[in-house]
Amino acid sequence: MKLMTATIMTSLMLMTTTAKAVITPGTSQVSLSLGASNPLSYNDVDGQRMEFGQTGPSLGFQALYQFLPNLAVGADLNFKRLGDRDFRTGRGPVQVESSAWTMLAVGRGDFLPASDLRPYVMMGLGLGGVKREVRYAFTPAFDRDTRSGGVALALGSGIDFDISPSIVAGAELRWNYIDTDYSQVGTNSVRTLDLNFKVGYKF
Repeated sequence: MKLMTATIMTSLMLMTTTAKAVITPGTSQVSLSLGASNPLSYNDVDGQRMEFGQTGPSLGFQALYQFLPNLAVGADLNFKRLGDRDFRTGRGPVQVESSAWTMLAVGRGDFLPASDLRPYVMMGLGLGGVKREVRYAFTPAFDRDTRSGGVALALGSGIDFDISPSIVAGAELRWNYIDTDYSQVGTNSVRTLDLNFKVGYKF
């Protein structure tokens, strides 16, 4: 019994002292993310106020450099398709397709840099843009594609899990803001709430 207890204790000590994470200054991490983006803002289409798209897929790429044990900086690129919306106007049935992108410089703070399970918070600042495609079923002469963009901001939190010393998986909830021109896409800003799942490589 004493031998079994000693074996278990030794195993637990080894597990706690040989974490898979190797997060030291100079470590880099690249990751791909896939998730869903939910629009939070509204726009104007021919006098009708409507949600800017619907929940759609989100795809992203991120590269981070570990500047301090609990602070990383890097770049983030994200694309999202905000789904189609169908409704009626004075010109008949209309379909509106929306999409968005952001390109950000990001900073990330890890709460447990020496653990295999690392919760974190992030902030990003950069540029973003949106596209709105309006299609009329009976009056295609009024069809139009418009774009707008400007400053983009992202705030989020997530958690990373180290599967091995070099492979990491995780999830992140992120709020995004993109400054836009009302005269172009019918809203002064586009805001979304994204839930992303990612796989990354550390080196």
